[in-house]
Amino acid sequence: MSNRTVPLSLAVVGAAASLFTVAWWWIVFSRQIGSGSLPIVNALPCLARNTDICSLAEALCAQDHFLGITRYSPAAFWASAVLIAGGRLAAWKR
Repeated sequence: MSNRTVPLSLAVVGAAASLFTVAWWWIVFSRQIGSGSLPIVNALPCLARNTDICSLAEALCAQDHFLGITRYSPAAFWASAVLIAGGRLAAWKR
């Protein structure tokens, strides 16, 4: 892989990871948001950190989720952010 493709590759992988992360978050919290038991304003911070409200919403949801996914990890958000930032930094350093 040439030096020119590294920044682009990191950014593309980071963007794909971001889409995956948002989809994962939505699978876990969409039903609570849709029912009104968890306002979107309280659910958005769950993308980046695990608050008490996030943990409570995950624990109280007794409904079936797509593929049985019931937990979300904010580490995925940060991993995708690091990949995107790494791609931007590598492009800037060139």
